[in-house]
Amino acid sequence: MTRWAPSGAIRGTIAVLAGRGETPALYERFGRRLAADGYAVVLPDPDSDPADWFEPGAARFLAGTDTGALRAWQLAPHAEVDGLILVGTPLAAGQPPVDRAAEIGLRTSCPVHRELLRNDPGFQWGQLTDDVPEPPEHLPEVPTLLLHGDADAIAPVAPVAALAARLPQGSLAVFKEGVHDVLNDQHHRSAAARIVLFCEEIAKGAVLLPEVPKPRRSAPVQVSARVDYSLRALRELAGRDGPVKCAVIAREQRIPLNSLVNLMIELRRAGLVSSQRGCDGGYWLAREAEQITIGEVVRAVDGGVTSVHSGSPDAGVWRELDRRVADFLGQVPVVADPVNEEGRR
Repeated sequence: MTRWAPSGAIRGTIAVLAGRGETPALYERFGRRLAADGYAVVLPDPDSDPADWFEPGAARFLAGTDTGALRAWQLAPHAEVDGLILVGTPLAAGQPPVDRAAEIGLRTSCPVHRELLRNDPGFQWGQLTDDVPEPPEHLPEVPTLLLHGDADAIAPVAPVAALAARLPQGSLAVFKEGVHDVLNDQHHRSAAARIVLFCEEIAKGAVLLPEVPKPRRSAPVQVSARVDYSLRALRELAGRDGPVKCAVIAREQRIPLNSLVNLMIELRRAGLVSSQRGCDGGYWLAREAEQITIGEVVRAVDGGVTSVHSGSPDAGVWRELDRRVADFLGQVPVVADPVNEEGRR
């Protein structure tokens, strides 16, 4: 097993399944670059146990290039990974190379990597003409990043874009004028940076705050997406035993993962949920769902019910509205139906 590791603490492990003809030596530049960002990069031996690929207690990512992407896709449900990275995924027949010179051109536009291909004694030429296995029937159920070149003649980009559109937690990065070996192509730095950003979003890196909404006309009373997402997340936790990961909540409730991560931090600070880090970690309700009210959730993520324009002559009216609505929401548990609760009063 070939491995590149950070000099300090490890934020996570990225196990890379190589594509047709490739050897671990071709990923040294990629491995050293991600190790500098705190991630161990492993190229497993063919018959090794996936349980030995990942560092204990750190985030686990499975990546694959070319047919390695199809193997990673197939393996992801059984390897208990936190994220999946599919690079140059061959979902449709492309243009096979006719000789070595053509294969180098179809693989990479990077002069350094072209020279590595020419001089690697273990590289197996001509395998891009081999048949490609069928992709797995089921879509990945973990956060998935797809990287592809728009000039990839080996694996056309169109079916990959269609796959990304079907993934509830999928994101697609297509590189202009990129060819097949995206991790070792002319834009290899940008590809590595995109992978680090993807891993950081999952491995408790920098928290990105939601964008400031643009001014627009709206109804006098709105339920913000932040409140809606928070209530959905708490109701998901109410129906489960033990810690639940953000990725699971986001998938089940169709909530953008990055938004959910930010909201769960605010809910934890408000004492509504508790959390635990690590592979067995996640979030759970800090107290019984019947004891948590919608009013508490609103205060935790929005600060209040109403916002009064500075200098408004009717400020007293809006403050009274805020008080009455807050009183009402303070009596409604997050698991209750407010309409039925009102009907019983």
